[in-house]
Amino acid sequence: MTQPPPDIHVYKMPTDNGGAPCVHAGFLSLAICKPKVRKTADVDSLIFGFGGKDYRERLIYVARVTRKFAGTEYYTSREFARRPDCIYRSVDGRAVLRPKAHHHANADHRRKDVGFRFENAFVLFSGDFRYFGANGTADYKRAHPALKSLIEGLKQGHRRNHSEQVRADLIDLKNRLWKQYRKRVLGRPTESDSSAACNVDMGSLTC
Repeated sequence: MTQPPPDIHVYKMPTDNGGAPCVHAGFLSLAICKPKVRKTADVDSLIFGFGGKDYRERLIYVARVTRKFAGTEYYTSREFARRPDCIYRSVDGRAVLRPKAHHHANADHRRKDVGFRFENAFVLFSGDFRYFGANGTADYKRAHPALKSLIEGLKQGHRRNHSEQVRADLIDLKNRLWKQYRKRVLGRPTESDSSAACNVDMGSLTC
């Protein structure tokens, strides 16, 4: 049976500080910020995170979703308790920021992150990714002009079913990166300030 083509989610990141995505203990997770991507993506979806203008539109990471969690599952499991993006706990069913949360401690981000009662809590988890962080480049623009045009023109919004050429560019880029790099973690986060906001919606697109 032929496997259906994956959903491909592309978005720009205003902040790369280890919170979204969070790379820890050999796995990548997207648990905070980008609520539309976290809700609509599913297992086997491909996620591409590119830097915003301040990051010169560098490729920050690519991940294939290998697990997805909803509700309180991620936040009440001992398996994930030490992950830096596991910043909420459940108190009588309500989401409460952990006392020593590494991220989003400067304001109340619950509505976009998880919802006040975890109704918006969707977590994408990956053991099949390449994270470049500060070492990411915009070299993809030279080989993939259609993708270059997409990223440079990407505005706020969330769309589906983009052009066949953009989809081909993204799949080719992913395949080349997997062939070129065996390591999953290839750099550190661009920013060291864990309090920097990542909940600024710079636009996302689903192919």
